[in-house]
Amino acid sequence: PIYISARLNSVILASSFKFAASNPAHNGRVCSTWGNFHFKTFDGDIFYYPGLCNYVFASHCNAPYEEFNIQIRRTLILKAFFFSLSNIWIRKHLVLILPSCRVQLPYSQAGITIERSSIYVKVVSKADIVFMWNQRDSILLELHEKYANQTCGLCGDFNGIPVYNEFYSNNIRMTALQFGNMQKMDGPTEYCEDPTPSPPDNCTYNFDDICQKTLTSFAFADCNGLVNVSEYIMACQEDLCRSEELKNASCICDTIAEYSRQCAHAGGEPLNWRTSKLCPKTCPYNMQYSECSSPCTDTCTNPERSQFCEEHCMDGCFCPQGTVFDDINNSGCISRQQCSCIYNGNTYAPGTSFSEHTCNGGKWNCEDMSCPGICSVEGGSHISTYDKKHYDVYGDCTYVLSKHCEDEIFTILVELRKCGMTNTETCLRTVTLSLNKGQTVRINHSIFSFIANVTIFRPSSFFIIMHTNIGIQVEIQITPIMQMFVRLDPVFKDQTCGLCGNFNNVQTDDFKAISGVIEGTAAAFANTWKTQASCPDIQNSFENPCALSIDNEKYAQHWCGLLTNREGPFADCHYLLNPSTYYTNCMFDTCNCQNSEGCLCAALSSYVRACAARGIQINGWRTNVCSKYSTSCPKSLSYSYTIDSCQPTCRSLSEPDVTCKIKFVPVDGCTCINGTYMDESGKCVPANECPCYYRGSPIPLGEVVRENGCVINPLPFLTSLISFLPLVCESPMFYLDCRNNTAGTTGSECQKSCQTLDMQCYSTQCVSGCVCPSGLVLDGKGGCIPEEECPCIHNGAMYQPGEKINADCNTCVCKDRMWECTKKQCLGTCAVYGDGHYTTFDDQRFSFNGNCEYTLVQNHCGKSDTVNGTFQVISENIPCGSTGTTCSKSIKVFLEHYELILSEERVSVIKRGQSGEVPFTVRYIGMYTVIDTTSGLILMWDKKTSIFIKLSPEFKGQICGLCGNYDGNGINDFTTRSLSVVENVLEFGNSWKVSSTCPDANFVKDPCSTNPYRKSWSEKQCSIINSNVFAACHSQVEPARYYQACVTDACACDSGGDCDCFCTAVAAYAQACNEVGVCIAWRTPSICPLFCDYYNQQGECEWHYKPCGASCMKTCKNPSGKCLHNLPGLEGCYPNCPSDKPYFHEDQMKCVSLCDCYDNEDGKIYMRDKCQVYYTFCSVEFDHNYFVNPQHNDTTKTVSTLRLSFLYFLLLWREKISFQKYIYLLRGLLSRILLHSWSMLVVLRLSLLNMFLFFLV
Repeated sequence: PIYISARLNSVILASSFKFAASNPAHNGRVCSTWGNFHFKTFDGDIFYYPGLCNYVFASHCNAPYEEFNIQIRRTLILKAFFFSLSNIWIRKHLVLILPSCRVQLPYSQAGITIERSSIYVKVVSKADIVFMWNQRDSILLELHEKYANQTCGLCGDFNGIPVYNEFYSNNIRMTALQFGNMQKMDGPTEYCEDPTPSPPDNCTYNFDDICQKTLTSFAFADCNGLVNVSEYIMACQEDLCRSEELKNASCICDTIAEYSRQCAHAGGEPLNWRTSKLCPKTCPYNMQYSECSSPCTDTCTNPERSQFCEEHCMDGCFCPQGTVFDDINNSGCISRQQCSCIYNGNTYAPGTSFSEHTCNGGKWNCEDMSCPGICSVEGGSHISTYDKKHYDVYGDCTYVLSKHCEDEIFTILVELRKCGMTNTETCLRTVTLSLNKGQTVRINHSIFSFIANVTIFRPSSFFIIMHTNIGIQVEIQITPIMQMFVRLDPVFKDQTCGLCGNFNNVQTDDFKAISGVIEGTAAAFANTWKTQASCPDIQNSFENPCALSIDNEKYAQHWCGLLTNREGPFADCHYLLNPSTYYTNCMFDTCNCQNSEGCLCAALSSYVRACAARGIQINGWRTNVCSKYSTSCPKSLSYSYTIDSCQPTCRSLSEPDVTCKIKFVPVDGCTCINGTYMDESGKCVPANECPCYYRGSPIPLGEVVRENGCVINPLPFLTSLISFLPLVCESPMFYLDCRNNTAGTTGSECQKSCQTLDMQCYSTQCVSGCVCPSGLVLDGKGGCIPEEECPCIHNGAMYQPGEKINADCNTCVCKDRMWECTKKQCLGTCAVYGDGHYTTFDDQRFSFNGNCEYTLVQNHCGKSDTVNGTFQVISENIPCGSTGTTCSKSIKVFLEHYELILSEERVSVIKRGQSGEVPFTVRYIGMYTVIDTTSGLILMWDKKTSIFIKLSPEFKGQICGLCGNYDGNGINDFTTRSLSVVENVLEFGNSWKVSSTCPDANFVKDPCSTNPYRKSWSEKQCSIINSNVFAACHSQVEPARYYQACVTDACACDSGGDCDCFCTAVAAYAQACNEVGVCIAWRTPSICPLFCDYYNQQGECEWHYKPCGASCMKTCKNPSGKCLHNLPGLEGCYPNCPSDKPYFHEDQMKCVSLCDCYDNEDGKIYMRDKCQVYYTFCSVEFDHNYFVNPQHNDTTKTVSTLRLSFLYFLLLWREKISFQKYIYLLRGLLSRILLHSWSMLVVLRLSLLNMFLFFLV
């Protein structure tokens, strides 16, 4: 059996970055066995061992914990030796048995990925182990160099010295047979005999030496200098000698193929050596065999895969030049234009159209349609804007839901009121529609009035619809609770404001207030749209109603779980509409409402309605839930799931029914049975009981309409009780008594405050109360002030005129209650943290957790075949826990001709071709590794699971990947690699796999449900996010999503990494606070401590923890302390460098007075006392502190140093360094000279004379 156990160790080392070639040689890390019992150790020794027992191929033996143990067994099948039983075990889970796989490929679990190509089965472990099997006789194992000197078995000790320890025991040299016998590992009931020595038979060497001719032929010209060919020639000849048929050329194929493989591992490129007579190979489909081609195959789903391939070439079957492999239909190699497209799991041939999309060469060409905006208020607190931003408000006032900002063509008001036992249970009470500041209609479970240009009707007993002739339709649900949906014509794009946002397809500015700035939280934003000054402000709430009752929580989980059940009644709509938001709302409302069933059914019906709006009708969902609403219709009505046209009404008997021309989203409810008609109260009555209608108004039976058009309105406005306030008011306010006012006069309900100055008052009756004297308004503190003295308000805080705030990279100044802000284009940010939590550049939030490599962002998106990308960022999750929770990440960054591989230990840099100036810098800030690029890309990584990518605004609309397209529109962020916009997170995420052979991510069950014993611990720990520790940030950054992500991750980390998961989630919220200028010192000795004292030398105290440290430091690699980009302070351990040691040495992790020399081109480091001026120059910026000790600044010392520096320049010139570097250094030196006294000019003249004489020589 082959056992591989993978364990992740956390190692913290001094970070550095290392350059390497584009195809680095790593044959010194490869052990293999092939053909007729040949073995090659890690250290390069080749031997023959014909054992047929179970042997330790390689194990991690010289370590406290065994990371892996690989065992093999061979058997004879049809005169050839194959691996008949080779098992791979991962953490006691059987993953693979060779040669017959017992798992479905591709496979990914517990940090192990198994893929199959045309030739090989490849097993990759996140513990830096690569295992390959050619499905016949060859096995190859590649280990990371960290395992050096720690291995045992047939592969040797991996110490880099051939035949050193492997074949010696007690200083006595062993034979290969003896060495192999020592590695035998019999089972508990097994006895297997050792092989006996047998010299090769038929070994006359009189035949043509095909081995030497082939292995030294032109095909291996690139190999003979990299891999010693003599040992392979001997192995090849030995194969011939042991062959049963003399001169049987086929018996040498395995050894020649192994030499070709080893050549590729050594960085070479073997050519095709096979012929039709010598070891021929056949390929499936129309593929062609190649000895050395990229293993990263271009496919229909990823046609640019080979462009970002870091692996060396391999042998196998590949597609001809100019074609890609059809991994959609598995039809072989085709031209890219012949590729099909995929949408929702369905395949569409090239040229096929679907909706407004056309398939073209594997990509969707989509036509942008101008769609209406939909805004909704559901459950009394859940609001979705026109731009699909979802948020919650727990209001107790009347608010502007939406209005035309300029001339108020329309205004929609909603009244939200507290209606339960908790502070977060709010209900929608009334909806008011006003047109042109005059005509008004109010609805509160029944129709109150009619106005011109508005048609009001009931399509069913559950809904009321208001339809206008200016492009506004309001659909109000009244059963089981009141909810509303506004449909706005696209002619109003970018002209609206209110709780529904500005309808500009940009989610990130939906919280923009009238004052001109974007509010940080939903509560602060909603407070700016109150219409009444007397209403209390909404406060941030962190209440989880499901935590108050276990019974309510279980009830909600059971019934709300129907929404996400992939086999439930709502599953048919999942591909079009992600149910996660509806599930969250359902859980909250069901636990929070006194009428749990009513709120549950309203939440479920909201998803049904949203699906109907997308063309998916869900019937029969009330069979097992909420059935009472479908079975309790009055006798004269019957229930229907789909009502999409006008119903028989009394109105239609008197006049043409205009509602039959109105289109609306299909609804459900009770409708009249045949022969009856619905009256204004919603009852179905016979025709003879219907009222008459005159000019749109109902006339009760028996009433007479005169010729002058006098009409009796059967629906008078309702009056409500007037509650009288105390007669005593704080000065200068006075009590206004409505009983003393004339009709039409408004009262305290229209009292203006600084916060409601821009709101129009819609009064239905006068309300008595305290009001300010004429000309004054409420100041929000209980007093009255002139309007011109009103402050600006932002995130609930007041600012006086002239005060400034920062809004991202801009500065805003308060003036006349409004904010005047600079208009700089700020960097966009994409955040990835914890167990697959993403926030795109356009603020779209989602969770996706797969086990493959995924493209986070790239600027080559397939829209133009002629545009090549300049960067790509790839991330791969490293899992832990039984649920596959991510505990760390590996990151690859492709920048022009460079590839950066980020690991906890260091940053490795690989050159991928000819290159000029290095387009990036690497710096280490606190606990973060930061990659700065000249192109405008910044990557920050905490060496765990948090990645923050910042991009210059010049890339807006030009990028793609899991971070979205950065066009400001979060609605289309789920754009797949094939350019289709989808709703399903899994479809979106899987499309950005780097390798199509890696398995798709699947639905992951809620870890708190899988591990319920961890839930209370997780909620308790994560409550720090909602606590007073972060109180200063709560008004700036909504904590709810971060808290939920923290709970989810802490539940999932059930097999180690508990603290990592919890601490990373809290740190993500702390970083979000830091981004908006709120620095939180949240770590304590008992909560996620950072032991900065570890870096302090004995008796020293340089290192300290800082929650928001300096973003740019003076270091040996950056002595100027200037960085390409200014970043917010990052938390971590920071040194306090004293004035006599001003530079931080990143490799030695200490402050120093003098630095070593660094070469920006090859990344090499030279010790200060051994600087080689031929190849290096000291520091990025020419700093005299590198040549003059700060403690000795006398002129004589400086003159000597500068003179010596000129000699360095002469040597550099003679060594022919690049002209640009020479000029750069010379310019730096001259600038230093000008800073010193006139004596430096004398030195300059003497040095120039020396230079002239030097070149004459």
